[in-house]
Amino acid sequence: MEQISQQMFLTEVNFKMRKLIYILITLLFAFAVHTCEGQILRFSTFYTSLTTTAPFIERQTFSVNGVENYGGAGSLIETTRENPPGVNLIVGLRKIARFDYQVKPGRFYTGEEHEFSDYATVSNNNGLEYLLEFSRTRNREIAFNQHEYRLRYLSQHYTARGSYVDNNVVGLKYTDAEIRYRKNFGQLDLTAGVAHRSHPVYGYSPIDNWLKNNDDLRDLAYMYGFWDFLLQIPFTENYLAIWYKNVPPHAYENWSHYEDVPMSQFPGIQNIGTNQEFFREEFSKVVERYNRDQISGLGAQHELSVVVGADYYYTADNFWAHTWASMYPLHRGFSEYSFDYSLSKLDWDIGIVVGSKVNTHLGLFLEGRYVRFWEIETYKFRAGINYLIF
Repeated sequence: MEQISQQMFLTEVNFKMRKLIYILITLLFAFAVHTCEGQILRFSTFYTSLTTTAPFIERQTFSVNGVENYGGAGSLIETTRENPPGVNLIVGLRKIARFDYQVKPGRFYTGEEHEFSDYATVSNNNGLEYLLEFSRTRNREIAFNQHEYRLRYLSQHYTARGSYVDNNVVGLKYTDAEIRYRKNFGQLDLTAGVAHRSHPVYGYSPIDNWLKNNDDLRDLAYMYGFWDFLLQIPFTENYLAIWYKNVPPHAYENWSHYEDVPMSQFPGIQNIGTNQEFFREEFSKVVERYNRDQISGLGAQHELSVVVGADYYYTADNFWAHTWASMYPLHRGFSEYSFDYSLSKLDWDIGIVVGSKVNTHLGLFLEGRYVRFWEIETYKFRAGINYLIF
């Protein structure tokens, strides 16, 4: 009884902490909006761009039809896949101050600039900033959406930010609301605070849990409209399992053998091959669908984390260094399937931009960002040399 009361007390405290954080962030953003006095959109840029590229050319493939049991007579048919053109549509609104080392990348924003400094905790100016961007990409036969919506308010003594990110390239999706105390030491800024993050279930495999209670993989396939029927091998007493998909629910209860299936009554049924072919080529899709359905049904998971950060910014005529890091070392989950940090407790978001004009001819640069949340990693780095020839 005492343990239950303690758990109820902790749950109530956690709920009140989350509520307090959201109230504080809401008040801070309201204060920021009020302070801006209608200038929220001043110096912001709305942009949209549509890029299309020639389709990727696949290696040629062929198949042969009409070949008899012996000989080589048949029809050669080219089966090379034809890809659609590549497309990238971007729509966005941004208001982020540039650092001294930055120059506007062109006459127009296209959404493909990807400035690493946009993700630093501390901006070059105090006040409200934001980056709101949606993109739709088609690459070969794969099409996906990307969402990135970020708000940031910076003052002399605190920072507050909220974000929603859906990165379908690496499968990272989350919302984040943070408030931090800020202490400035000239070129160095230190921040510390709390972050509430919500995300889909990560680090949990539903199929592993299913396998603990089931030993026949066919049972999983039956859940998704697949069924195997027995076909007798001619002149033997042996049977071969033939798999079908789109089998109506419970229809298989009246059939046990291939010869019993009234195909004319169910035109949607499709033959997908033998037992070996089904498990080699189709079953992985069943597992992927089961994992996706189960995780989707669990909903968003919530957790509160301690966050500490450091931003360093130095610039001179011929050299600049800009680095930042946000570390999340302590966590408290509020949901049943919150991420298990028992193996690795540290999440991070770090970045670097370093450049040097060695002389009038030579320039060097290194820049990048590395994010690791819930053991999902996404990173991008680039380095290069510029040499101007007179």
